[in-house]
Amino acid sequence: MDTMTIIWIIVAIVVVLAVAALLIAASRKRNARRHQEADSIRARAQEQTSVVEKREALAEETAANARKAQAEAEAKAAEAKRLQVDAQTHQNTATTSRDDLKQEWKRADELDPEVKTTGAASNDARTTDARAADARTTDVGPANARPDGTSSTNTHGAHAKPTDTSST
Repeated sequence: MDTMTIIWIIVAIVVVLAVAALLIAASRKRNARRHQEADSIRARAQEQTSVVEKREALAEETAANARKAQAEAEAKAAEAKRLQVDAQTHQNTATTSRDDLKQEWKRADELDPEVKTTGAASNDARTTDARAADARTTDVGPANARPDGTSSTNTHGAHAKPTDTSST
């Protein structure tokens, strides 16, 4: 081999080594930059972690409040249903009592010879004769007094027809 060939081989080796050194340096610089970027991303993620944890806590609290409100609504619905059943029971009792009371009035009218009743066609209207008017003014006592302490001074007969104030 001649010297020129040896020089060219040495130059080629130096160039290859220089290129390799440049590639290694560029790779290290790129890795350092990527490491800094990763650290920056980690720092932002760490900052957002507390925000995310607060949001999760708020979501859990809101879900708990929703469950509580749902339970309260279900309890209120159950209470409303119970009250509706109670109201229906009271209504049925009142209707039965009203029917019994009407029967008592009717029985009293049937027993009293002074009260004349007309058929159902006249809407159960009651008429009185002179004795009913005299009964209110006798000296024996308040003929028109009721057991509850009230008196009946209406002009519809010996007594007033009860009015049904219950709703069905």
